[in-house]
Amino acid sequence: ILGPSLPASSSPSSSSSFHTTTRSVSSKMSELVASASQALSTLTNNKPVRKWLFATGKAAWILGSSLLVVVVPLVIELDREQQLMEMENQQLGVLTQPAGAQGGAQ
Repeated sequence: ILGPSLPASSSPSSSSSFHTTTRSVSSKMSELVASASQALSTLTNNKPVRKWLFATGKAAWILGSSLLVVVVPLVIELDREQQLMEMENQQLGVLTQPAGAQGGAQ
């Protein structure tokens, strides 16, 4: 059996205690959600805060899209250049080895 197991007790007091605890947790969660919602509503109704949030979101969008358009292709091109240089160094190393060392080196 996967998951937590509950006690095998089927007494009415155990079941009642479980439901009471569940209701208590549920009511506390409802209170928390209501207070968070009220705080968010208060913040977003404040015009300077709303302007700041809009400007921050806009700046994040510009930064993110610029990163995708400029930096990602640059990183890809730098990686290609590095691979090309490694390949050229390997070819140069094979060409500059003495004739006797080529067969035994590998």
